[in-house]
Amino acid sequence: MGLMSKDHTQTKRQAAPGLLAKPLDSLVFLLPLIAFYEVCSVLMDTSVLAAGYERVVAFQLLQIFFELFGVTGILMPGLAVIAILVATHVVSRRAWRFDKRAVAFMYVESALWALPLLFLVRFTQMSATHWPMESFLGNAALCVGAGIYEELIFRLVLISLIAVVGADLLRFSHSSTLVAAVLISAGLFALHHHPPLGSEPFDAFRCTFRALAGVYLGTIFVFRGYGPAAGAHIGYNLLVITLAGWN
Repeated sequence: MGLMSKDHTQTKRQAAPGLLAKPLDSLVFLLPLIAFYEVCSVLMDTSVLAAGYERVVAFQLLQIFFELFGVTGILMPGLAVIAILVATHVVSRRAWRFDKRAVAFMYVESALWALPLLFLVRFTQMSATHWPMESFLGNAALCVGAGIYEELIFRLVLISLIAVVGADLLRFSHSSTLVAAVLISAGLFALHHHPPLGSEPFDAFRCTFRALAGVYLGTIFVFRGYGPAAGAHIGYNLLVITLAGWN
């Protein structure tokens, strides 16, 4: 969970024994995806890239955060993900070994977790998909970036922060705090795509879909951790643009 206190993390492990993905496994799972996004960011035309970044609002927020401390650069958000997962692993005091089977399973489960979101779109017609770039590679990079950085802010950071404040400081029950954290993060996740933070005009159907998706991804995060939640988000995005390309 990264930002949670040690006591709170132990409580969560007792609630979901053996289910949480280990931080080092999540890091190894996400490293190729982070590298793909960063390489595409460097190789794509800057004018097209700037238009694409408007889609990944979470990435912009991270860049603004680093600029407050005088640190700029396109690599900083990716390095932040790596640093948080490494720090979480250090706090866990586990050995510096990753489980190859667990990492491989995360790729499989990411695709499986993505399917319910895809079915929800098909059956409700509440599509929230509007990709601004013409190339498949550019849109694929945005799919990956959105999954990594939106899950970082709205699940790893926000849910963990609410859990620490609610359960550890205010002494609310662990379960009710997590439910509230998932719902709050889902609502903010849906709203941040629209003004004043996002550039998409408000649409009730898209906002509703994203809120429901936020609850779903938040639940995955609570029981499986950041890596699988980000993978599910990325998997859904990639499936959507792949199916759109066939139509």
